[in-house]
Amino acid sequence: MTEFDTFRPQTERPFIAKLMILVGLTLIFLFVGSTIGLFALSAITGMPITEAANFQQHLNDYPNTYLGIMVLQMLSTPIAFIGASMFYWSVIEKQSIQTLSFQATNLQVLMLVAILVIGFMPFDAVFIELNQKMQLPASMKGVEEWMRTSEKSMEGLTKFLTNFNNPAQFALAIFVVAVLAGVSEELLFRGILQNLALKAFKNPHIAIWFAAFWFSFIHFQFFGFIPRMLLGAMFGYLYYWTQNLWLSMFAHFVNNGFTLLMAYLYQMKVTKTDIEQTESVPVGLALVSCLFTVLLLRWFWQHSIYRSDD
Repeated sequence: MTEFDTFRPQTERPFIAKLMILVGLTLIFLFVGSTIGLFALSAITGMPITEAANFQQHLNDYPNTYLGIMVLQMLSTPIAFIGASMFYWSVIEKQSIQTLSFQATNLQVLMLVAILVIGFMPFDAVFIELNQKMQLPASMKGVEEWMRTSEKSMEGLTKFLTNFNNPAQFALAIFVVAVLAGVSEELLFRGILQNLALKAFKNPHIAIWFAAFWFSFIHFQFFGFIPRMLLGAMFGYLYYWTQNLWLSMFAHFVNNGFTLLMAYLYQMKVTKTDIEQTESVPVGLALVSCLFTVLLLRWFWQHSIYRSDD
């Protein structure tokens, strides 16, 4: 029997009941975190609370908006994901958070994770381009228009938050968008959801892709759904093969942090590459990136101290 033949200790509730409890807890914590965050945004910017609830339309109307929105981001999603995860695992499943497997690692492994994530980007960019060209049937024109409107709104917010006026804003973005997002999203989707799915389906691949699907869906950016799902699956396989949640968190941090770093370097005119502008990736580069990703993932599978024989 290998490490993967056992599951994280869990209650025997039906899987659907566990999901409903987890979703309910996440919504409760999201409401609490968002409410606190909106009041903080209002206090920092002077924005009336009624306008703060629709802050994306007032990005340039008040002072200190950048700081206010970052504080909102800092309080809303991390409180929801970390709070719901820890409450569910400790109170509902009655388990220590350490049972999700946080293993010590070394610098070599961390460097390989970083190389894997950055090396995967050209291949993933192919799916970014394809996904952005997606068109729904004529009968779903209204849905597509809603999706594109939502996408444009998120693009506007993303551009605002990655337009750094000083190093302090860049450092704050790294903490909120890379560190907090990496910890909170991986704790919920890989640590909790993937383990619940693994026990329910007893198939690691189904569990990994199930968690990756919902990881992508929860961002509500449907023209980036497929590349984000692929990224989530990569995080999931890293966690499953290494049994180390720190590594998927670090991979998530590298992905977000590298994107922010490249945007900052472009604005500082250190590099001419604008990572925010999606361009066609050469076929050769995409194939090399794909092969590189497969080989490096295989390395993690072969060299993990908890090697699976699947």
